[in-house]
Amino acid sequence: MNWKSVAAEDLERYGKQKKSLDSLYERISILTDSYTALRPIASNKVPVRGDTTQIEDVMLNNIVEREKLKNTYSIIKRLVKLTEKGLSNLSDYERRTLELFYIRRQKNHVDRLMEEFGYEKSKVYNLKEKALYNFTIGVYGLSDYYTDIV
Repeated sequence: MNWKSVAAEDLERYGKQKKSLDSLYERISILTDSYTALRPIASNKVPVRGDTTQIEDVMLNNIVEREKLKNTYSIIKRLVKLTEKGLSNLSDYERRTLELFYIRRQKNHVDRLMEEFGYEKSKVYNLKEKALYNFTIGVYGLSDYYTDIV
């Protein structure tokens, strides 16, 4: 596993994950409302020979989909929070560099950073490497390093 690739992938997914939280929450709300509307209908139906009614099947499918979405929402929310924790440890220059390299990559991002910061190209790439390292330490820490020392 290459830590740089993992960190870069995490940053590239961050924006999409953050946006997905709203739509996941909305989908869960819609399913909750649908389930609430179905409950009075289901209580009026009596299953034949122990079978479930179609309404009960719809309700069970709703419950399963809601639970899966709630789990997905929880996981994505934690990933977004973890990425934000890593970004919060960075300087403004480092955060901006990672934003343009990974989070909201733009055409000519290196040239743009050179112009914004007044840096040479090599300095921008050095800043990107430093920022990616600091982000990775902020998110994942140095647990292996510390256990080797202790």
